[in-house]
Amino acid sequence: MASASKKLARMPAVKGARKLMLQHLEEAEAAVERLPRPDDPEALHDLRVALRHLRTYLAAYRKLFADTVSDKSLETLRELTQLTGPARDAEVQAQWLAEHSRSRRATTSPATHLRTRLTQHHEELLLDIRERFARDFPRLAARLRRQLKRAKASGRRTFGKDTAKRVVRQGHRLRERLDRIEGMADVEGAHASRITAKRVRYLLEPFGKLDGVHDTIQRLKELQDAFGELHDLHVMLETMSDVPESAHASRKRRAGSELAALASTARRRMTRLYAQSEQRWRGAEGAELDEALAQAASTLRKAGR
Repeated sequence: MASASKKLARMPAVKGARKLMLQHLEEAEAAVERLPRPDDPEALHDLRVALRHLRTYLAAYRKLFADTVSDKSLETLRELTQLTGPARDAEVQAQWLAEHSRSRRATTSPATHLRTRLTQHHEELLLDIRERFARDFPRLAARLRRQLKRAKASGRRTFGKDTAKRVVRQGHRLRERLDRIEGMADVEGAHASRITAKRVRYLLEPFGKLDGVHDTIQRLKELQDAFGELHDLHVMLETMSDVPESAHASRKRRAGSELAALASTARRRMTRLYAQSEQRWRGAEGAELDEALAQAASTLRKAGR
């Protein structure tokens, strides 16, 4: 409820940030315990979400915890988080092929071979993730919890006012990155914009019940989802281009044409996504997002008085 968001906004900055980080640390620990369960396919997703929130807050509020949270803890957390990325990519690509392939039932098609390879790769990566997290994450979580709790509140700035300042800063960075995107082929520019949008959204999420903030969060989520799909399709095209020609060129009609057709499907979707993004988040409509972020920051400052 709005009262809970206002209560959080009025906390001392260190106390509010610590509350959020400990919450997501607990969520990550719960997801790690679920990883070995074969009937829980959402465990990896939930782990990645919790880790992304935790890392975002640790980076955003780094100065508040600089004297207690060690670089070693941050580096270990980064390494473990990055370990989950390839497994997620393999899973997403296998699902995309399953949804778009014309020959889902043909065991000899190149798309089926690629999907099988990606599924097997995902399972292999998941085994490694389970082993590494079972071994290393409990120690890291205990160390982070101790370090976060040792931080002392300083100054009179509330969590709402402190977060508002960071929302403004990240909002300016988001606009700069969006304006620098040089067309659909600028994969790195779109990816950087997506990451910045995600960071702003995570900063606002704890205050989502305040007036107008929820709508701004939804705008950022739409931006993040669009550029995220754009990135996934680019990676999908790279994966398909890596399939050896000999694996799908043996017949006269060239079964490999299925992969070519899938690549065309991906490119058409990328073109539509980029055109929608150009219209929605750049130019006149993009200014509406900038104004919404400025208004959300103002709301946080008022709530934190």
